[in-house]
Amino acid sequence: MVLWNETDARERAPVSAVTEQAPTTAQTSDAGASQELFRSAFDRAPIGMAVIGMDERWLHVNDAWCDMLGYVRQEMIGATLAEFTHPDDAVKDRGFSAPVDADAPDSIRRERRYLHKDGHSVWVDVGSEMVCDQSGKPLYVVAHMQDISERRTAEAHRRASDRLLHAIIDNTPAVITVKGRDHRYQLVNRQFEEWSGVSGHLILGHCAEEMPWGDLAADGRAKDQLVLDGGEPFQEEESVMTSGRPRVFLTSRFPLLNEHGDITAVCTTSTDITERRQEEHTKQERLQCSAQVHAALSQDRFVLHGQPIVNLASMRIEQAELLVRMRRGHGDTDLMPPGEFLPPAERFGLIGLIDEWVVDRAVQHAADGHRVEVNLSAKTISDVHQVDRIERAVLESGATPGNLIFEITETAAADHLDAAREFAQRLRRLGCAFALDDFGVGHGTFTYLKHLSLDYLKIDLQFVQDLLSDESDSDVVHAIIGVAKQFGIKTIAEGVEDQATLLELQRIGVDYAQGYWIGRPEPLSQLWNPTIVKVS
Repeated sequence: MVLWNETDARERAPVSAVTEQAPTTAQTSDAGASQELFRSAFDRAPIGMAVIGMDERWLHVNDAWCDMLGYVRQEMIGATLAEFTHPDDAVKDRGFSAPVDADAPDSIRRERRYLHKDGHSVWVDVGSEMVCDQSGKPLYVVAHMQDISERRTAEAHRRASDRLLHAIIDNTPAVITVKGRDHRYQLVNRQFEEWSGVSGHLILGHCAEEMPWGDLAADGRAKDQLVLDGGEPFQEEESVMTSGRPRVFLTSRFPLLNEHGDITAVCTTSTDITERRQEEHTKQERLQCSAQVHAALSQDRFVLHGQPIVNLASMRIEQAELLVRMRRGHGDTDLMPPGEFLPPAERFGLIGLIDEWVVDRAVQHAADGHRVEVNLSAKTISDVHQVDRIERAVLESGATPGNLIFEITETAAADHLDAAREFAQRLRRLGCAFALDDFGVGHGTFTYLKHLSLDYLKIDLQFVQDLLSDESDSDVVHAIIGVAKQFGIKTIAEGVEDQATLLELQRIGVDYAQGYWIGRPEPLSQLWNPTIVKVS
């Protein structure tokens, strides 16, 4: 029986074997009807079908295949397979008509891309089968093709979505894990690997108990089991050691369901909220500090105490360092030590308000004829408006400027040297004095002596308290005294707590001294009584 008629020169297919005896008219009629039926079924099949010659040319194509590629049949018959194949798949398509050897399969199934007439790619699921004659010689290939472009597009989108999802999981700042009902890890992201210090491929398939962080496993397993059993998600804050320091994590656990709605795993996400909690704590502290300082100002709860400073030449108290205190409540006599409210006030930018209050009262005492030392923060001396305000307060008070000694710490001077120099020059032009506190504990000491207009150096108490027993402390004090004399600056020793130290300071040439042995800080009303320190 002839399968493909060769009336068209472009349709070249071999004829099947014929019987030796000539067919009868009835047989010929039956064969023609059968062949016509086959051709009709072939041409109208809902899937693409084609016959390909051994030279890889199209011998016959059906309507579905033509529609799939956008051609009419006459444009395809006689053309080579390669003319319609996507360049990237051209090599893979070779072999459609390769000779069949003993080990080669008679049929092949594969997915390939072909080119539509308008140029776009068409993904096709191709099944091909070699047709041979009775001797086994290959005659042609019959192929059936199904358009799978939508499926491949959907798969590509799914793969892209999977890649995107994995990228999100790996790059999210949260630590993410998935554990099965057997509590073995099924997924961990990059953040978890970084936290644990273990590569993901060494984690997957293992329980937490088998990992270096196994000491945390019991609590985690119990919480995971609650989700697996109850199906309800829950959230909590956890403190976890990371790189040797505690960090606060907000951890969420929730169930993962399969297509039947069964819980198959539990997902855990942990977000580091340490900085957020610190910010919230800091904000709360700032609000509390602000409320405390403003309430103390409005209720007049700040109090000034003074610690006497003795002139070691005359052994008379000539001046006092003003120290601010705060009453805990309105009308309360219980005083809050400065360490409780001054550091937070400085930290949150409220120290300027306290400095204003202290300066206003210091100027009043100076106007009353008392010589006082006023401690100022780095913020105040660096604020030109505050410096202007201090100048106005001194000028408008009528106080003797020499009764005011403005004092800053060596640390404040180090961090704000230009501002400290400008402040000292402006106040000294008015006739006020300037002192550098905690001298000797910082760096670049000689820089301060060169650039600041100083009247006093206050020797830090850490060098004074062990002056008699520590040779290095004694050497430092002697060095400070020598340098101060060269610059014409007077010295004040802090932290004097016994008579022997007082006498030694007097002997080696220190000008002034203060400390508990001379007098503790006390209300100013009790301070301004002429006092002579007894030397016994």
